[in-house]
Amino acid sequence: MTIPQHAPIRKPLLGFSTWSTQILDDVPGYGGRHIQPWFNEESLREISDVMKAKMPQYEFINLDSGWSDTCDRYGRWMYRTDLFPNGLSALSAHLAKNHQKLGVYILPGIRQDAAEANLPIKGCPCHRLGELVKQKKEGNGFKGATYKPDQYNDLVQAYYDSMADLFAEWGVGYVKVDGCGPNSDIQHPAPDTRADLAMMHKAFSRHGIIMELSWYLDPKYASDWAAVANGARVYSDIESYSTKTMTSSHRVFQRMGPTSKWCSSMDAIGGNNKNAFYVDLDVVLVGMTIDGRGCIDGLDNDDVRISYISFWALVSSVFCIGSDPRRIPEKYMSLLNHPTMLEIQQSGIMAKPIGSGNAWYNRKQVWWKRLSEHRLCVGLFNAHVYPFMLGMSHEVKVNFDDLNITEADIKDAWTGDHLGTFMGSYSKTLRPGQCQILILTTP
Repeated sequence: MTIPQHAPIRKPLLGFSTWSTQILDDVPGYGGRHIQPWFNEESLREISDVMKAKMPQYEFINLDSGWSDTCDRYGRWMYRTDLFPNGLSALSAHLAKNHQKLGVYILPGIRQDAAEANLPIKGCPCHRLGELVKQKKEGNGFKGATYKPDQYNDLVQAYYDSMADLFAEWGVGYVKVDGCGPNSDIQHPAPDTRADLAMMHKAFSRHGIIMELSWYLDPKYASDWAAVANGARVYSDIESYSTKTMTSSHRVFQRMGPTSKWCSSMDAIGGNNKNAFYVDLDVVLVGMTIDGRGCIDGLDNDDVRISYISFWALVSSVFCIGSDPRRIPEKYMSLLNHPTMLEIQQSGIMAKPIGSGNAWYNRKQVWWKRLSEHRLCVGLFNAHVYPFMLGMSHEVKVNFDDLNITEADIKDAWTGDHLGTFMGSYSKTLRPGQCQILILTTP
Protein backbone atom coordinates (compact mmCIF):
# COMPACT_ATOMS: atom_id res chain seq x y z
CA MET A 1 0.00 0.00 0.00
CA THR A 2 1.04 3.64 -0.35
CA ILE A 3 2.51 4.94 2.88
CA PRO A 4 0.57 8.08 3.92
CA GLN A 5 2.56 11.21 4.60
CA HIS A 6 1.17 13.22 7.52
CA ALA A 7 1.98 16.92 7.63
CA PRO A 8 3.50 17.91 11.00
CA ILE A 9 1.01 19.90 13.06
CA ARG A 10 1.79 23.44 14.16
CA LYS A 11 -0.86 23.69 16.87
CA PRO A 12 -1.57 21.78 20.10
CA LEU A 13 -3.51 18.72 19.11
CA LEU A 14 -7.19 18.06 19.76
CA GLY A 15 -8.38 14.49 20.10
CA PHE A 16 -9.58 11.55 22.18
CA SER A 17 -7.60 8.93 24.11
CA THR A 18 -8.85 5.66 25.57
CA TRP A 19 -6.96 5.20 28.86
CA SER A 20 -9.33 7.03 31.23
CA THR A 21 -12.23 4.76 30.27
CA GLN A 22 -10.04 1.64 30.48
CA ILE A 23 -9.86 2.18 34.25
CA LEU A 24 -13.67 2.13 34.73
CA ASP A 25 -14.06 -1.55 35.59
CA ASP A 26 -17.34 -0.93 37.44
CA VAL A 27 -18.94 1.00 34.57
CA PRO A 28 -20.73 -1.34 32.13
CA GLY A 29 -19.06 -1.43 28.75
CA TYR A 30 -15.70 -0.05 29.91
CA GLY A 31 -12.65 -1.00 31.97
CA GLY A 32 -10.23 -3.83 31.35
CA ARG A 33 -7.14 -1.61 31.71
CA HIS A 34 -4.30 -2.88 29.50
CA ILE A 35 -5.19 -6.56 29.92
CA GLN A 36 -8.65 -6.70 28.32
CA PRO A 37 -9.39 -3.12 27.21
CA TRP A 38 -13.00 -2.35 26.34
CA PHE A 39 -12.26 -0.79 22.96
CA ASN A 40 -12.07 -2.56 19.62
CA GLU A 41 -12.32 -1.79 15.92
CA GLU A 42 -16.12 -1.52 15.98
CA SER A 43 -16.34 0.82 18.98
CA LEU A 44 -13.57 3.05 17.65
CA ARG A 45 -15.29 3.34 14.28
CA GLU A 46 -18.41 4.50 16.14
CA ILE A 47 -16.39 7.03 18.13
CA SER A 48 -14.78 8.29 14.95
CA ASP A 49 -18.19 8.85 13.36
CA VAL A 50 -19.48 10.70 16.43
CA MET A 51 -16.40 12.91 16.51
CA LYS A 52 -16.81 13.76 12.84
CA ALA A 53 -20.43 14.77 13.43
CA LYS A 54 -20.14 16.47 16.81
CA MET A 55 -16.45 17.37 17.32
CA PRO A 56 -15.12 18.20 13.85
CA GLN A 57 -12.04 20.04 15.12
CA TYR A 58 -10.86 17.03 17.16
CA GLU A 59 -8.72 14.99 14.76
CA PHE A 60 -6.71 12.41 16.73
CA ILE A 61 -7.87 9.11 18.25
CA ASN A 62 -5.27 7.45 20.46
CA LEU A 63 -5.21 3.78 21.43
CA ASP A 64 -3.58 3.64 24.83
CA SER A 65 -1.87 0.77 26.61
CA GLY A 66 -3.51 -2.53 25.73
CA TRP A 67 -3.80 -2.22 21.94
CA SER A 68 -0.66 -4.37 21.67
CA ASP A 69 0.36 -7.37 23.76
CA THR A 70 3.07 -8.85 21.55
CA CYS A 71 5.63 -8.06 18.86
CA ASP A 72 6.08 -9.15 15.27
CA ARG A 73 8.97 -11.26 13.92
CA TYR A 74 11.21 -8.18 13.91
CA GLY A 75 10.45 -7.19 17.51
CA ARG A 76 8.12 -4.33 16.61
CA TRP A 77 4.89 -3.48 18.42
CA MET A 78 2.00 -5.49 16.94
CA TYR A 79 -1.73 -4.90 17.30
CA ARG A 80 -4.01 -7.45 18.96
CA THR A 81 -5.96 -9.42 16.40
CA ASP A 82 -8.76 -10.09 18.92
CA LEU A 83 -9.40 -6.32 19.05
CA PHE A 84 -8.55 -5.50 15.45
CA PRO A 85 -9.37 -8.52 13.26
CA ASN A 86 -9.05 -6.41 10.11
CA GLY A 87 -5.81 -4.78 11.22
CA LEU A 88 -5.02 -1.18 12.05
CA SER A 89 -4.85 -0.19 8.39
CA ALA A 90 -8.59 -0.73 8.10
CA LEU A 91 -9.26 1.35 11.20
CA SER A 92 -6.98 4.20 10.15
CA ALA A 93 -8.61 4.21 6.70
CA HIS A 94 -11.99 4.73 8.36
CA LEU A 95 -10.56 7.55 10.48
CA ALA A 96 -9.02 9.14 7.40
CA LYS A 97 -12.44 9.30 5.74
CA ASN A 98 -13.55 11.31 8.77
CA HIS A 99 -10.47 13.58 8.53
CA GLN A 100 -8.90 12.01 11.61
CA LYS A 101 -5.59 10.34 12.44
CA LEU A 102 -4.83 7.23 14.45
CA GLY A 103 -2.53 7.29 17.47
CA VAL A 104 -0.91 4.41 19.37
CA TYR A 105 0.83 4.05 22.73
CA ILE A 106 4.41 2.77 22.92
CA LEU A 107 7.44 2.82 25.22
CA PRO A 108 11.03 3.83 24.43
CA GLY A 109 13.66 1.11 24.22
CA ILE A 110 13.91 -2.40 22.78
CA ARG A 111 10.97 -4.61 23.72
CA GLN A 112 12.16 -7.16 26.29
CA ASP A 113 10.20 -10.02 24.75
CA ALA A 114 11.84 -9.30 21.39
CA ALA A 115 15.32 -9.10 22.92
CA GLU A 116 14.89 -12.31 24.93
CA ALA A 117 13.75 -14.09 21.76
CA ASN A 118 16.76 -12.54 19.98
CA LEU A 119 14.67 -11.59 16.97
CA PRO A 120 16.33 -10.22 13.83
CA ILE A 121 16.48 -6.52 13.03
CA LYS A 122 14.58 -5.81 9.83
CA GLY A 123 16.98 -4.74 7.10
CA CYS A 124 20.00 -6.02 9.04
CA PRO A 125 19.89 -9.82 8.51
CA CYS A 126 23.23 -10.45 10.22
CA HIS A 127 22.19 -8.74 13.46
CA ARG A 128 19.68 -9.51 16.18
CA LEU A 129 18.04 -7.47 18.90
CA GLY A 130 19.66 -9.39 21.75
CA GLU A 131 23.09 -8.06 20.84
CA LEU A 132 21.87 -4.47 21.35
CA VAL A 133 20.91 -4.94 25.02
CA LYS A 134 23.39 -7.31 26.64
CA GLN A 135 23.50 -5.18 29.81
CA LYS A 136 19.72 -5.48 30.17
CA LYS A 137 19.14 -2.05 31.67
CA GLU A 138 15.55 -0.88 32.07
CA GLY A 139 14.53 1.11 29.00
CA ASN A 140 11.74 3.25 30.45
CA GLY A 141 9.88 4.09 33.65
CA PHE A 142 7.79 0.89 33.58
CA LYS A 143 10.01 -1.99 34.65
CA GLY A 144 9.97 -5.23 32.73
CA ALA A 145 8.81 -3.79 29.41
CA THR A 146 11.82 -2.60 27.40
CA TYR A 147 15.61 -2.59 27.57
CA LYS A 148 17.83 0.44 27.11
CA PRO A 149 20.31 -0.04 24.24
CA ASP A 150 23.91 -0.51 25.39
CA GLN A 151 25.06 1.83 22.63
CA TYR A 152 23.18 4.11 20.27
CA ASN A 153 24.33 3.10 16.83
CA ASP A 154 23.02 2.44 13.33
CA LEU A 155 21.49 -0.87 14.39
CA VAL A 156 19.31 0.79 17.02
CA GLN A 157 18.31 3.41 14.48
CA ALA A 158 17.43 0.64 12.03
CA TYR A 159 15.12 -0.91 14.65
CA TYR A 160 13.29 2.37 15.19
CA ASP A 161 13.22 3.07 11.44
CA SER A 162 11.54 -0.27 10.79
CA MET A 163 9.01 0.43 13.55
CA ALA A 164 8.18 3.80 11.99
CA ASP A 165 7.85 2.19 8.56
CA LEU A 166 5.38 -0.36 9.95
CA PHE A 167 3.31 2.28 11.75
CA ALA A 168 3.22 4.39 8.59
CA GLU A 169 1.93 1.39 6.63
CA TRP A 170 -0.89 1.18 9.17
CA GLY A 171 -1.69 4.87 8.74
CA VAL A 172 -0.61 5.94 12.22
CA GLY A 173 -0.20 9.70 12.56
CA TYR A 174 0.70 10.03 16.23
CA VAL A 175 2.53 8.06 18.93
CA LYS A 176 2.23 8.56 22.66
CA VAL A 177 5.60 7.60 24.12
CA ASP A 178 5.25 6.82 27.83
CA GLY A 179 7.76 6.14 30.59
CA CYS A 180 10.13 8.86 29.35
CA GLY A 181 12.85 10.48 31.43
CA PRO A 182 14.42 12.33 33.08
CA ASN A 183 11.15 12.97 34.86
CA SER A 184 10.08 14.84 37.99
CA ASP A 185 8.44 11.93 39.80
CA ILE A 186 10.77 11.17 42.71
CA GLN A 187 8.79 8.08 43.72
CA HIS A 188 8.76 6.64 40.19
CA PRO A 189 11.94 7.80 38.46
CA ALA A 190 12.42 6.97 34.80
CA PRO A 191 15.81 6.40 33.13
CA ASP A 192 17.16 8.99 30.72
CA THR A 193 15.48 8.14 27.42
CA ARG A 194 16.56 11.20 25.43
CA ALA A 195 18.87 9.24 23.11
CA ASP A 196 16.04 6.84 22.28
CA LEU A 197 13.62 9.70 21.72
CA ALA A 198 16.02 11.42 19.34
CA MET A 199 16.27 8.24 17.25
CA MET A 200 12.52 7.67 17.41
CA HIS A 201 11.89 11.24 16.28
CA LYS A 202 14.29 10.79 13.37
CA ALA A 203 12.44 7.63 12.37
CA PHE A 204 8.87 8.84 12.81
CA SER A 205 9.40 12.30 11.34
CA ARG A 206 10.26 10.71 7.97
CA HIS A 207 6.57 9.81 7.79
CA GLY A 208 5.19 12.95 9.44
CA ILE A 209 4.23 10.96 12.56
CA ILE A 210 4.26 13.21 15.63
CA MET A 211 5.34 12.20 19.13
CA GLU A 212 3.79 13.07 22.49
CA LEU A 213 5.82 12.36 25.63
CA SER A 214 4.70 11.13 29.04
CA TRP A 215 4.77 11.25 32.03
CA TYR A 216 5.61 14.08 34.49
CA LEU A 217 8.62 15.21 32.51
CA ASP A 218 11.28 17.50 33.92
CA PRO A 219 10.92 21.09 32.65
CA LYS A 220 14.69 21.57 32.97
CA TYR A 221 14.96 19.62 29.72
CA ALA A 222 12.19 21.46 27.87
CA SER A 223 14.45 22.27 24.93
CA ASP A 224 15.27 18.56 24.56
CA TRP A 225 11.60 17.59 24.62
CA ALA A 226 10.75 20.36 22.16
CA ALA A 227 13.36 19.06 19.72
CA VAL A 228 11.58 15.72 19.34
CA ALA A 229 7.92 16.04 20.33
CA ASN A 230 4.72 18.01 19.92
CA GLY A 231 3.98 17.91 23.63
CA ALA A 232 5.10 16.68 27.04
CA ARG A 233 3.16 15.84 30.17
CA VAL A 234 3.75 18.23 33.06
CA TYR A 235 2.46 16.04 35.90
CA SER A 236 1.26 12.58 36.85
CA ASP A 237 -2.04 11.06 35.69
CA ILE A 238 -5.14 13.17 36.30
CA GLU A 239 -7.33 10.10 36.76
CA SER A 240 -8.35 9.22 40.31
CA TYR A 241 -8.05 5.50 39.43
CA SER A 242 -11.48 4.85 40.85
CA THR A 243 -13.29 2.13 38.95
CA LYS A 244 -16.53 4.16 39.02
CA THR A 245 -15.54 7.80 38.43
CA MET A 246 -12.79 9.48 36.45
CA THR A 247 -11.08 12.32 38.35
CA SER A 248 -11.76 15.00 41.01
CA SER A 249 -11.96 18.77 41.28
CA HIS A 250 -8.80 18.83 43.39
CA ARG A 251 -6.83 17.01 40.71
CA VAL A 252 -7.83 19.64 38.16
CA PHE A 253 -6.56 22.61 40.18
CA GLN A 254 -3.54 20.60 41.32
CA ARG A 255 -2.21 20.92 37.73
CA MET A 256 -1.59 24.65 38.12
CA GLY A 257 1.56 24.38 40.22
CA PRO A 258 3.44 21.91 37.98
CA THR A 259 2.31 23.84 34.90
CA SER A 260 3.74 27.09 36.26
CA LYS A 261 7.20 25.49 36.45
CA TRP A 262 7.24 25.31 32.65
CA CYS A 263 6.79 29.08 32.31
CA SER A 264 10.55 29.55 32.65
CA SER A 265 10.89 27.52 29.43
CA MET A 266 8.66 29.74 27.30
CA ASP A 267 11.28 29.92 24.55
CA ALA A 268 10.78 26.20 23.89
CA ILE A 269 6.98 26.29 24.01
CA GLY A 270 4.61 27.30 21.23
CA GLY A 271 4.39 27.18 17.48
CA ASN A 272 7.46 29.27 16.76
CA ASN A 273 10.09 26.63 17.51
CA LYS A 274 11.12 24.04 14.95
CA ASN A 275 8.66 21.31 15.91
CA ALA A 276 5.77 23.23 17.56
CA PHE A 277 5.88 22.05 21.17
CA TYR A 278 3.24 22.45 23.90
CA VAL A 279 2.65 21.49 27.50
CA ASP A 280 0.33 18.55 28.12
CA LEU A 281 -1.76 18.73 31.30
CA ASP A 282 -3.26 15.28 30.59
CA VAL A 283 -6.71 14.41 29.33
CA VAL A 284 -9.89 16.47 29.75
CA LEU A 285 -12.47 14.39 31.61
CA VAL A 286 -15.65 16.44 31.32
CA GLY A 287 -19.21 15.28 30.98
CA MET A 288 -19.22 11.52 30.40
CA THR A 289 -22.73 10.42 31.31
CA ILE A 290 -24.02 6.86 31.66
CA ASP A 291 -27.72 6.11 31.31
CA GLY A 292 -29.29 5.91 34.74
CA ARG A 293 -26.07 6.81 36.55
CA GLY A 294 -25.58 10.44 35.67
CA CYS A 295 -22.25 12.13 35.05
CA ILE A 296 -19.29 9.99 36.10
CA ASP A 297 -16.45 12.48 35.56
CA GLY A 298 -16.04 12.90 39.35
CA LEU A 299 -16.16 16.70 39.22
CA ASP A 300 -18.23 18.62 41.78
CA ASN A 301 -20.20 20.86 39.45
CA ASP A 302 -20.26 22.76 36.17
CA ASP A 303 -18.15 25.58 37.62
CA VAL A 304 -15.27 23.12 37.89
CA ARG A 305 -15.96 21.66 34.45
CA ILE A 306 -15.75 25.10 32.88
CA SER A 307 -12.57 25.90 34.85
CA TYR A 308 -11.07 22.59 33.68
CA ILE A 309 -11.60 23.39 30.00
CA SER A 310 -10.64 27.04 30.51
CA PHE A 311 -7.27 26.41 32.13
CA TRP A 312 -6.24 23.83 29.52
CA ALA A 313 -7.20 26.32 26.81
CA LEU A 314 -5.47 29.22 28.52
CA VAL A 315 -2.10 27.46 28.61
CA SER A 316 -2.66 25.97 25.12
CA SER A 317 -2.26 22.46 26.46
CA VAL A 318 -2.47 19.37 24.32
CA PHE A 319 -6.22 18.74 24.52
CA CYS A 320 -7.28 15.10 24.37
CA ILE A 321 -10.61 14.26 25.92
CA GLY A 322 -10.77 11.06 27.94
CA SER A 323 -14.56 10.78 28.03
CA ASP A 324 -16.19 8.56 25.43
CA PRO A 325 -17.62 11.02 22.87
CA ARG A 326 -20.64 8.74 22.44
CA ARG A 327 -21.55 9.39 26.09
CA ILE A 328 -21.15 13.17 26.26
CA PRO A 329 -24.51 15.00 26.25
CA GLU A 330 -24.95 18.17 24.22
CA LYS A 331 -24.69 20.33 27.34
CA TYR A 332 -21.05 19.32 27.77
CA MET A 333 -20.30 18.81 24.10
CA SER A 334 -21.02 22.52 23.62
CA LEU A 335 -18.40 23.37 26.26
CA LEU A 336 -15.78 21.24 24.51
CA ASN A 337 -16.62 22.88 21.17
CA HIS A 338 -16.87 26.46 22.43
CA PRO A 339 -15.38 28.51 19.56
CA THR A 340 -13.63 31.09 21.73
CA MET A 341 -12.10 28.42 23.98
CA LEU A 342 -10.84 26.54 20.93
CA GLU A 343 -9.40 29.77 19.53
CA ILE A 344 -7.60 30.43 22.82
CA GLN A 345 -6.26 26.86 22.95
CA GLN A 346 -5.29 26.76 19.29
CA SER A 347 -3.39 30.04 19.58
CA GLY A 348 -0.51 27.90 20.84
CA ILE A 349 0.48 30.62 23.31
CA MET A 350 1.07 29.51 26.90
CA ALA A 351 -0.36 31.69 29.66
CA LYS A 352 1.65 32.48 32.78
CA PRO A 353 0.56 33.21 36.35
CA ILE A 354 0.67 36.51 38.18
CA GLY A 355 2.21 35.60 41.52
CA SER A 356 2.46 31.99 42.61
CA GLY A 357 0.92 29.43 40.29
CA ASN A 358 0.57 26.95 43.15
CA ALA A 359 -3.17 26.68 43.78
CA TRP A 360 -2.66 25.22 47.25
CA TYR A 361 -0.85 28.32 48.51
CA ASN A 362 -2.50 30.90 46.27
CA ARG A 363 -6.24 30.33 46.01
CA LYS A 364 -6.80 33.44 43.88
CA GLN A 365 -5.17 32.38 40.64
CA VAL A 366 -4.68 34.86 37.78
CA TRP A 367 -3.14 33.66 34.49
CA TRP A 368 -2.73 35.65 31.31
CA LYS A 369 -1.29 35.75 27.81
CA ARG A 370 -1.14 38.19 24.94
CA LEU A 371 -3.00 36.99 21.85
CA SER A 372 -1.98 39.93 19.66
CA GLU A 373 -0.67 43.48 20.02
CA HIS A 374 -3.95 44.85 21.41
CA ARG A 375 -5.67 41.67 22.59
CA LEU A 376 -5.04 39.76 25.81
CA CYS A 377 -6.63 36.77 27.49
CA VAL A 378 -6.87 36.69 31.29
CA GLY A 379 -8.18 33.88 33.46
CA LEU A 380 -9.42 34.48 37.00
CA PHE A 381 -9.79 31.27 39.04
CA ASN A 382 -11.01 30.62 42.57
CA ALA A 383 -8.82 27.62 43.32
CA HIS A 384 -10.18 27.10 46.84
CA VAL A 385 -10.70 23.38 46.31
CA TYR A 386 -9.77 20.55 48.67
CA PRO A 387 -9.33 16.85 47.89
CA PHE A 388 -12.82 16.01 49.18
CA MET A 389 -14.70 19.31 49.29
CA LEU A 390 -14.96 22.83 47.93
CA GLY A 391 -13.84 25.89 49.89
CA MET A 392 -15.32 29.38 49.94
CA SER A 393 -15.98 32.25 47.55
CA HIS A 394 -13.25 34.81 46.90
CA GLU A 395 -12.88 38.06 45.04
CA VAL A 396 -10.17 37.55 42.43
CA LYS A 397 -8.53 40.67 41.02
CA VAL A 398 -6.18 41.43 38.15
CA ASN A 399 -4.14 44.62 38.32
CA PHE A 400 -3.46 46.04 34.90
CA ASP A 401 0.07 47.06 35.89
CA ASP A 402 0.90 43.34 35.89
CA LEU A 403 -0.25 43.19 32.27
CA ASN A 404 1.68 46.32 31.27
CA ILE A 405 -1.54 48.12 30.36
CA THR A 406 -3.60 50.92 31.93
CA GLU A 407 -7.09 50.35 30.54
CA ALA A 408 -9.01 47.75 28.58
CA ASP A 409 -12.35 46.98 27.06
CA ILE A 410 -13.36 43.62 28.54
CA LYS A 411 -15.53 40.80 27.22
CA ASP A 412 -16.44 37.53 28.92
CA ALA A 413 -14.95 34.80 26.71
CA TRP A 414 -17.55 32.17 27.61
CA THR A 415 -20.74 34.23 27.41
CA GLY A 416 -19.63 36.84 24.91
CA ASP A 417 -21.02 39.56 27.20
CA HIS A 418 -19.41 42.98 26.99
CA LEU A 419 -18.45 43.89 30.56
CA GLY A 420 -17.33 47.46 29.92
CA THR A 421 -14.17 49.53 29.85
CA PHE A 422 -12.03 49.38 32.98
CA MET A 423 -9.13 51.46 34.26
CA GLY A 424 -6.33 50.03 36.40
CA SER A 425 -7.90 46.73 37.43
CA TYR A 426 -10.80 44.31 37.21
CA SER A 427 -12.19 41.97 39.87
CA LYS A 428 -14.90 39.35 40.20
CA THR A 429 -16.25 37.37 43.15
CA LEU A 430 -16.08 33.70 42.22
CA ARG A 431 -17.49 30.59 43.83
CA PRO A 432 -15.00 27.85 44.81
CA GLY A 433 -13.87 26.12 41.63
CA GLN A 434 -15.34 28.86 39.43
CA CYS A 435 -13.47 30.95 36.88
CA GLN A 436 -14.00 33.87 34.55
CA ILE A 437 -12.09 34.05 31.29
CA LEU A 438 -11.68 37.56 29.90
CA ILE A 439 -10.74 38.96 26.52
CA LEU A 440 -9.12 42.38 26.98
CA THR A 441 -8.78 44.82 24.12
CA THR A 442 -6.44 47.76 24.66
CA PRO A 443 -6.37 51.13 22.87
